[in-house]
Amino acid sequence: MDYDLKIAGGEIVDGSGAARRRGDVGVKDGRIVALGDAPGTAAQTIDATGMIVSPGFVDIHTHYDAQVLWDPMLTISPWHGVTSVVVGNCGFGVAPTRPEHRDLVLRTLERVEGMSLAALKAGIGKDWPFETFPEYMDALERQPLGINVAVMVGHTPVRLSVMGDDATTRAATAAEVAAMKRIVAEAMAVGAVGFATSVSKVHIGYSGRPVPSRLADFGEMLEMADAVGKSGHGIIHYNVGRDPRWDEYEQLHGKSGRPVIWTALLAGSLGPNSHRPQLQKSSELIARGLPIFPQGACRPIQIEFDFRSPVVFDTFASFERLRAASNDDERRTVYADKAFRDRVKAQLAGRGPDDQWFMGKEIEGDTRRKMFRNLVISSARDDILIERRLVDVARERGVDPADLMFDLAGEDLRIRLRANVLNFAEDEVREIIQDPNVLIALGDGGAHMSQLCDACYATHLLGHWVRDEKAITLEHAVHQLTQRPADIFGLTDRGRLAVGVPADIVVFDPATVGAGKLERVHDLPAGEDRLISRPRGIVAVVVNGVPLPEPGIVPERPSGKLLRQTRP
Repeated sequence: MDYDLKIAGGEIVDGSGAARRRGDVGVKDGRIVALGDAPGTAAQTIDATGMIVSPGFVDIHTHYDAQVLWDPMLTISPWHGVTSVVVGNCGFGVAPTRPEHRDLVLRTLERVEGMSLAALKAGIGKDWPFETFPEYMDALERQPLGINVAVMVGHTPVRLSVMGDDATTRAATAAEVAAMKRIVAEAMAVGAVGFATSVSKVHIGYSGRPVPSRLADFGEMLEMADAVGKSGHGIIHYNVGRDPRWDEYEQLHGKSGRPVIWTALLAGSLGPNSHRPQLQKSSELIARGLPIFPQGACRPIQIEFDFRSPVVFDTFASFERLRAASNDDERRTVYADKAFRDRVKAQLAGRGPDDQWFMGKEIEGDTRRKMFRNLVISSARDDILIERRLVDVARERGVDPADLMFDLAGEDLRIRLRANVLNFAEDEVREIIQDPNVLIALGDGGAHMSQLCDACYATHLLGHWVRDEKAITLEHAVHQLTQRPADIFGLTDRGRLAVGVPADIVVFDPATVGAGKLERVHDLPAGEDRLISRPRGIVAVVVNGVPLPEPGIVPERPSGKLLRQTRP
């Protein structure tokens, strides 16, 4: 046979942004060996007539760091055409981790990324196959990966490894900063694709404490950036929440010489049309030749939460006691307490000092009150409550909505409410995704699995924004999903269709591609639940030359690889 695989008769969109062209793709030994014209025979042929043939999608914002250890397929990302992911975002991860710090790391992930502690413990097990970052990379290389994985080293596990529990309470000493810098340098030397950190005020860890990276002074950040720069490769991911830090972006780039990607540029984050000055400032930086890129989302950020971890209230000062609660009995006690309830009501009404706790900006209080008014009961023991607005039920019962919410929580901590958080103004989202400087991502695969599901953002972009709304061209959307993120992250042999590169390919139907409705399933370790979205219009997903089976089926010979990065 001339080829192991031929994809015949499709419309080739190569990832560069160039116009589509009809042709074939020939694959041999995991690489593309013919593009456009592929004469000869193949062991397997996929008829792509009427379909788009594009590079596999590159998802640069995931949190599969732990999940990959029990689910090397990294579901649900490949269902939606993703063939390469980057983990370690926002400074979170599981390596390096000393044995005595494992509980701290897992409890941090439970709180800040909405991961089930029971699922984490059952999935990873008691005997972790690594302590150091190099050992974690080796463990991933031994995994039968279903898709490709690149890893950033996270500030939070690095800090915990050096400082232990103190990492959540104080700044580091000079000696501790030096030790952290050595760990980051070691991580870059074994192929990390960058360093990630967070100062976002919504990132609150176990016992209500800030995540460790938030306790770092900026000098510590710069030393980590210096370690990345000295490696000669990689990027810096800086999660600032809603509070852009333009001078710090420039300093991080100046210290490292490496691209800086900041999270997040979202519709409505600082009020109506607040994205426009951020887009303008980003454009000015890039025009000056500075590789500093905002990361945005193409889906509305919608969270389903229960009252074991009511994450939408993480920035409410009035919820301080609740964040410090360590078990369900303590949470019920807090919810029942009149003083707690009165403080929450005062904050929701815009009264008292708590209302100014949101970064000192009144717009934040307005945003949060609007979010509260739109809470919908999405899951409850009483079916009559489901899909009802909390305020409407409270009005019918003649009670305060906050009292109703806490009464329901006291009866069942697993009752779920759905909150519309950000990125709902479609006209604003349209402007964000049309801006060529924005990196479209924020799928958050592997995180908040029982609360949201945006790992399907690629098919949503192609279905909703390309086909239905015609906001951007298909070629530009594919470029944003493939070559552009791959190039910025230094994954230079991914995200493109070209002769000689690894054959990561997606075949999809442009007339039907999209993300299905969210479903709740119980397929995590320990029987824990998560939300999933099934794809529409994905015909084939090929990873390093091997077609993946249907979603939910483990391939006989997994073909994903650990993408170690080295100095060019």
